[in-house]
Amino acid sequence: MKKYSNYIIIALIIVNVFSIFKISSLERTMDNYYLQIVSGINRNNSEISNIYSNINSILDKQSSLLDSYKIEFGESLNEESLTVPVRFTVVPKEYSEGLTVNIQLNDESFTLIKKGTSFEATINADIFETFQPKVVISQDGIQKTESLEEYYDLYNKFLLRVEGYHIGSAQYSNGRYIYKGGRFEFRITNINDNMPEKMSIVYDINGSILREDEVNISQIDDEDETTNYIYQDIIDEVKLGANEVLMVYANIQDKYGINYKYIVLRDEVDANGEPVFRRPEWSSGSILEITRNGKAFNVPDYRY
Repeated sequence: MKKYSNYIIIALIIVNVFSIFKISSLERTMDNYYLQIVSGINRNNSEISNIYSNINSILDKQSSLLDSYKIEFGESLNEESLTVPVRFTVVPKEYSEGLTVNIQLNDESFTLIKKGTSFEATINADIFETFQPKVVISQDGIQKTESLEEYYDLYNKFLLRVEGYHIGSAQYSNGRYIYKGGRFEFRITNINDNMPEKMSIVYDINGSILREDEVNISQIDDEDETTNYIYQDIIDEVKLGANEVLMVYANIQDKYGINYKYIVLRDEVDANGEPVFRRPEWSSGSILEITRNGKAFNVPDYRY
């Protein structure tokens, strides 16, 4: 009898193992079905989105005053005016004698010259102004306006790209911030043959310069679209008392004489002589102030 019981137990074990495999296989099958369904839903959503996008594009084309237009930016920057030439080519859907076409750019209006079926003009755009051109078509005293593509931060096509941060830790003790073993790391990318010509690290306390250390940039690559890595040791310590703020930033000047102020470190002591650990986001390398000859072109918001 015991022998038969053992057989039954073995059989039940085999059945259970088989059942577990079947269940696992069923679960995998269900998972595959689920993934196929999700994939199908996503594919359908994408197709529906494309359909809507195509419909909107067709409707925009039908309602447009223009058959086509082209905006072409020049490759060189005017070093004195900091402007870039922009060529407009506009083809209206309809044309009759007396029709005129203008480009409205901010507060200025520029007349386009008729050439065949198109109207063309080249204007100089300030790289620090919002570039939002509009076409103005005039006929028999009636004006119709259509907005073209909008561009923000046009200066990014010509000015340096700067990134940087402080590597290391700080300790506040006996009225001093100690930075032993730390350093600054910068990544400066050349754009359209523009490259840094001078660089220094400035230590500022409450708006007054404590010291300024020149950075050796003689090894910077002068090739276009090249990212240069620059490392600079931080000073060992700074005396900082109550209600004082230390600001450390890179001061970079490019070939156009444009200055870039890039903050990489900010430490503060409150009225009780205690270090303030709450630091604004911009204090760790995230924003850029741009000036030239005392004129500010891009001043970030330095609030918390």
